[in-house]
Amino acid sequence: MRNGTFVSWRLDDYCALFHGQPAPDEPARSRRIDAVDVRGTVATASMTLRHGADVFADIFLLVHVDGQWRIANKAYHRH
Repeated sequence: MRNGTFVSWRLDDYCALFHGQPAPDEPARSRRIDAVDVRGTVATASMTLRHGADVFADIFLLVHVDGQWRIANKAYHRH
């Protein structure tokens, strides 16, 4: 949700936001894993990201494929 409107990005558009290198302010950011719930080959994980004055609650849907956990979807809330 952004400004009260549901927003969904196509995968290519989301990936284009990242340039393969950490952001210049990365050392000032902090992350904490809050919970992980595994149910066979699927899981959810929640984390808190502190980024400047903003605090985000990130929720991930994970799938276990070919021996690796992959992010299938992500939603977040900005506090």
